[in-house]
Amino acid sequence: MSVNERIELALAQIVPKIWPLCCPNERPPKEYIVYNPELEEAAVFADDTDQEWLQHMQVHLYTKSNYTERRREIRKALREAGAVVTDIITLHEKDSGYHHLCFSCIFEEDMEE
Repeated sequence: MSVNERIELALAQIVPKIWPLCCPNERPPKEYIVYNPELEEAAVFADDTDQEWLQHMQVHLYTKSNYTERRREIRKALREAGAVVTDIITLHEKDSGYHHLCFSCIFEEDMEE
């Protein structure tokens, strides 16, 4: 299963509106998630060949509601999907009214795909 599929499967029960890269709607919903790759890196080498790759991802929650419980739910769901959540940045977008939480996380890529 791809990293994108793992993210969507893990988070769809929490926030059903989830897309890669950006929200496709001209008028975004009150709450949604977008995600994007941040960095791909080879983590383990053997005989000068990459054996394991890590996918650094960003998961962005946009909500106009209280985000405290969502932050916990998303962090837990990402961890259960096999991610290591390294940090969460919380912003408020005054012009749009959205709270914007950016979850940085790392997934080990499934090399058997």
